[in-house]
Amino acid sequence: MQERSPVIELRNLAVRLGSVQIHRDINFTIEAGQTVTLLGPSGTGKTIILKTIMGLVHPSGGDVLIDGRRINDLSEEELNELRLQIGMLFQGAALFDSLSVYENVAYALREHGEHSEARIRQTVREKLEIVGLPGIEEKLPSELSGGQKKRVGLARALASNPRIMLFDEPTTGLDPTAIRLIDELVVKLREQFGITSLIVTHDIASARRISNRFILINNGLVLADGPVAEVERQSQSLADFINGNWRAEYAGAE
Repeated sequence: MQERSPVIELRNLAVRLGSVQIHRDINFTIEAGQTVTLLGPSGTGKTIILKTIMGLVHPSGGDVLIDGRRINDLSEEELNELRLQIGMLFQGAALFDSLSVYENVAYALREHGEHSEARIRQTVREKLEIVGLPGIEEKLPSELSGGQKKRVGLARALASNPRIMLFDEPTTGLDPTAIRLIDELVVKLREQFGITSLIVTHDIASARRISNRFILINNGLVLADGPVAEVERQSQSLADFINGNWRAEYAGAE
């Protein structure tokens, strides 16, 4: 039987922005249906990795592969097709303030022009139902709580039925109840819809609840990578990061 390719694979990824070397040699793979959390000190380029996977930031070295396809080689048209399979929830939800919830969720569907209004209406209702916010289509973002905005942002990211979800600090600024709701949704996406997720967060309690695996990066390298309980037990650098005892000398892989 032929071995399946990982859903996401980074091979010797290097990223330079101007004169700054963000990543030097990042290597990891993510299998279908996994929920992986990317950890590391602030400023280590975790969000840059998400943007590189989306094709929004171009590597200065190495490869990014989605389903075995090297995205470095794709045309802009091919990248746009690929992005339909990848949803992203931005840190601030990134809703359009002047548009209703309905129009925000429908935005991507309209952009691609491949759906009738009846299909768009059905999709918006379905995605708002998934995130637990039925019946709020006519509200404006200014009428929503922070947690509701995040969930509307998630509904919009799900509108194209992606197989991969990328989350950038999904629980930042939320109260404990809103955090729990977001956590439950991430787990739901995996267990009910088989979605593969890569999450950037500093919320360790949330990360433990939702993740199959932790990856710790610093100074452009992967320092630790493995199943949550195992890597927490075996990696001193990860244990120190989680416990607030991070040391400057953590610069290379263990």
